[in-house]
Amino acid sequence: MNKKSKRIVGILAIIIYLLSMTMESYLVNGKSSIGSYGLIAFLYGWLNFNLIGVIWLANPLFITSSLFIMFSKKQNLPFVLSLIASILAISFTQVTEIIRTEAGHTGKIDRYLLGYWLWLLSILLMLIATIVNKTLNKKNSRNNL
Repeated sequence: MNKKSKRIVGILAIIIYLLSMTMESYLVNGKSSIGSYGLIAFLYGWLNFNLIGVIWLANPLFITSSLFIMFSKKQNLPFVLSLIASILAISFTQVTEIIRTEAGHTGKIDRYLLGYWLWLLSILLMLIATIVNKTLNKKNSRNNL
């Protein structure tokens, strides 16, 4: 993948990611909750000292992978980071209860909304970009032999 293509895919993934931050991600007991908005989940998700806190790590992994694919020649590191981020992001669908109030009360996640799906799409797009990048670079290095 040439430098321009890598940047375009990276920028597209980042735009989708930022768009997801402006939207609601899930409903708890059929209602919005304090952390169901993308930006709030991004800013405070790491404060959960349970599975949610681990899943939140998909955010810095995605950001780091994005920077590496756009500005570095390294191929394996962005692939591994985006693969882990993808697994973590997908695993959020397995979460059944989440904090719904500032007091720490929990509730059942009823539905995943557009914010979550865009967040997941951006992370998966970065994974696909790293796979394509690795594949094309291997093909180019074989052709140069």
